[in-house]
Amino acid sequence: MSMPCGPPARCVPSEMGIRPDSAPSPPRRRWRVRTGGGGPMVVIAARDGSPLPASIAFLIVLGLVLAVVAVSGLRRVGASERLVVRRFGRTRGVRGPGLRFLLPLADTGVRVPMGARPHDLWFRATTRDGVPVRVKAHALMGADDPVRYAEAADAPSSAAQAGTEFVLRGVIADRDLADLPSLLADGGDPELVRRVNEAVRPWGVAASLVSITDATVPVRSASPGAPAAAPCACGARPG
Repeated sequence: MSMPCGPPARCVPSEMGIRPDSAPSPPRRRWRVRTGGGGPMVVIAARDGSPLPASIAFLIVLGLVLAVVAVSGLRRVGASERLVVRRFGRTRGVRGPGLRFLLPLADTGVRVPMGARPHDLWFRATTRDGVPVRVKAHALMGADDPVRYAEAADAPSSAAQAGTEFVLRGVIADRDLADLPSLLADGGDPELVRRVNEAVRPWGVAASLVSITDATVPVRSASPGAPAAAPCACGARPG
């Protein structure tokens, strides 16, 4: 029975068989390709189900491994982030927003948020005339130096808040209780921002706004049976 392969050639499959003068071999399917015009006949033999050659299999596996390694090195950096790249523990540079590639097994990336974030601080301080006060402050801080931020041993955000509290305690310690209302009125004092930035710079953080919003004097009774005095608040900024 013949099978048409399209003009002008015809393909006729022969029956599978085993040579009588040799050991049984895997079956082969032979195709006789007959050209038009009664030309020569070419026989092509291909073993059914034969495995791929070792060289081709190696190339396929190698290609898959390289593809997986390449994909594992891709990093997407957000618009409000920076990626600090380290190679074998040493800083190699800072990558901006977009799709970035890191060398697998050699490079590591540390994401650094660049936008300023609000921080509300509550702490206790003592004025120059020895009056303890409870203080509430507000600060806008964010990463200013991505490399320092990524290399900080402590959590930069927590360390910056602690540094800000330390500066504000010093500011209150330089003033008497009667001077605190003027400090509250000077919201966003540039000198206060400058002093805070000097304290938080080692962590790669900078403050754009620092203000003390409230300072309250805790009231204690003179004796268990004595009535408590009215609380004395230094006041918050109006409205």
